[in-house]
Order: sequence, then C-alpha cells, then structure tokens
Amino acid sequence: MIITKENLETKATIAKARVSAIRQNSKVNLSLFNYCFLVYYYLINEIKKNASYAKGIAIDIGSGSSPFQSYFSPYVEKYLRHEHPDAANSNITYDYLSELPKINLPDSSVDTVLSFSVLEHVSEPFETIKEFKRILKNNGVFIISVPQYWHLHDEPHDYYRFTKHILKEKITKAGFEIIYLKELGKSFATVGQVFCNALVLLFDLEHVKNIYSFVLGKSSKESPTNIGKSLVYAIYKFPLILLSIILIPIINILFLILDQMLGSPRDTIGYFVIAKKINN
Repeated sequence: MIITKENLETKATIAKARVSAIRQNSKVNLSLFNYCFLVYYYLINEIKKNASYAKGIAIDIGSGSSPFQSYFSPYVEKYLRHEHPDAANSNITYDYLSELPKINLPDSSVDTVLSFSVLEHVSEPFETIKEFKRILKNNGVFIISVPQYWHLHDEPHDYYRFTKHILKEKITKAGFEIIYLKELGKSFATVGQVFCNALVLLFDLEHVKNIYSFVLGKSSKESPTNIGKSLVYAIYKFPLILLSIILIPIINILFLILDQMLGSPRDTIGYFVIAKKINN
C-alpha cells in the first residue's frame, strides 16, 4: 500500500474513533447523574453475583482501563489485559495487542476470558467467540456482556446488536455450554435508558468529552477539541444542560423502580453471558 497524506489522515481518524471507544475510567460511575446508570447498575450486579466463576489465568478482552478488574481479582491468579492496537492508551500497560477476532495467545493458555461491551464493535463477533475457545483450557469459561439496545456509538466501529436466541445458537455451535444467561434490565430499564440517551444525544459528544476530561484534569492529548470552544458551547447550551442534569437522576430512579416492579424481560438493554468450554 502506498503511504499518502490521505491514508495517514484516514488512519488517524480511525485511531481517534477507537480511542474514544475504550473505557478510560478505572472505575464504573454508578452515580444517578450518570446517563449510563441503568445499564451499569444491572451489569455490576451481575458481575458481583457471578465473579466467582472466574479462575486461574484471566484475560480481559478489549479491557480499556479495566474498570471491572477489582471484582474478579480475588478469584484469579493472574489478570491479563488485551486491547486493539489503535485503542491502546499509552498510560496503560497491556499484555496483548491485536485486532479481533485474532488474539495472539497460545492454544489452551487461559482459564477465563472476560469481555464487556466489546463484541458489538467487532466485525466478526462469533469468530471471536471461536477464538475464545481456542485460547481457553478445557472447562475454561468466558464471561461477557453484549447489547440488545444501544444508540450508535464509537462510529464507524459499531456493527451488531444481539438477541438471546442468536447468542444461544452461536455460542453452543462454537463448542460451549451456556451456564448462565441473564437480561441486563427489563422493559422499563430499556425505556429509561432510551430517555437518558435521547437527552445526552442533544449535545455534541466531542464537546461533552472534552469538558469532562478538562474537569477531571486529563491531559490535552486526551482532549482533542479546544477547551475554549467547548466552554463556549456549554454556555450556549446551558438551559438544555441544566434540564438534563435535573431529569437524568429522576429518570434513573423512576424507571429502575418501575423495571423491578413491572418490567418484562422481552425487552432489555443487553445480556450477560457465562459459558464453559466443552472438553475436546
């Protein structure tokens, strides 16, 4: 391939999109003011209940800053990190870098594979599941989460949404026994999450990320947009921002209560899955 200015610019754009896709925070924010509260509330509950399935050598696929590591560390001997080369954060040490579905580990080398909100960003998610099987030891397990609902994000690397039926079919065909499959919230949690997403999508997310990085004191390298422009944008959008700050916690509380009282599992934000490799 001939290296041109256009190619370099395209590669830089792709890398920027992938960097924005990883979770930069080392801990999930469960504040009621977080517009992702509902999905993370259910995900963290499932992780806490099932973390003991993790064992031995574990690898976190698409780990970002490994915000879930603290839940699994008591149960594993070693916690390895994997990331896409274009999404790797220079401040984090990764054990493996590769573009999925390829994972550059030896056959039967790990006991546990972890991957949360990653497979929807992979063009061949079920080939990735097969790669999980290759690197897992006999009776090894993978623990994953995938969305059934979410808005387009981290574009253009947003490819799939999943139902429980395709998960059951493809995971079983790949040589796994599903131990546990659970909805991440029910119908009212999904509706509440739609409302929260709709409020956030009123804004230019690049400015939102830039202001968020500025408030947290992150480096300018991680804040590509000029902070002055972002602050002007925040002043211009202040009435909508204030409305969102008021509404998001109300929506989170109300729809969490409704979900637990009346929600139907036929509509969900996503799925949490644990599956065991069947012996060869």
